Amino acid sequence: MAAYSTPYPMMPNLDQIEKMNQDLTRMMPKEMASAVNLFVHPVAGAAAMSALGIGLANHAFGVWLGALTGAAEASQRLMQPLIEDFEARVEQFEDTSSIKARATTKTLIAEAQSFAQEVTDIAAKEAATTAPAVNVAPATGEAADVLLPEDFRQPKAIDKPAKPSDLKAISGIGPKLEKVLNGLGIWTYAQIAAWSPQEIAWVDDYLSFNGRIGRDDWTAQAAVLAVKK
Repeated sequence: MAAYSTPYPMMPNLDQIEKMNQDLTRMMPKEMASAVNLFVHPVAGAAAMSALGIGLANHAFGVWLGALTGAAEASQRLMQPLIEDFEARVEQFEDTSSIKARATTKTLIAEAQSFAQEVTDIAAKEAATTAPAVNVAPATGEAADVLLPEDFRQPKAIDKPAKPSDLKAISGIGPKLEKVLNGLGIWTYAQIAAWSPQEIAWVDDYLSFNGRIGRDDWTAQAAVLAVKK
């Protein structure tokens, strides 16, 4: 008789279970026959089933984990050439971009230096061809002494007369300039004809004319117009 085959009062159908145990024992290999006898007793059977299930689960988990690890390693081996090629392309792109950026910077610096030199040359030519503002010819046409800014003197202003002169009759004076002169208290030909070199220099500097009053000879024109009037 197999192990745990002694009848128990609390276990019905024991003979039937005993018969099933014997049948299973004959059908299975000798190595498993002793394990089948464990199923006769419920507690032993449950323990045997639990141990068998845990063993199978551990084995399945080990197989799955091994397969997963192998797949990861295979994927890494497959992807490694692609990763290395991508890194090489990135480094090549960075090197090319740096070279282009340095070349562009050098070109911009060279253009800026060339432009600055051109501006400097133009300013030098303008300064050389511009006549000094303080060297204003007197009304008499004689050579005038060089006047310093502290020598300039504003012409004396007068109130607007009943019949102011038409200053636009003087060559070089237009409507806008006439209003500026009126704002300075200059209303008549006689005033302009009486300007001293210091007063001519002050008005010329005030209007930024660079000697235009002397070149146009405002004082002589004003003297002639004052006589005609």
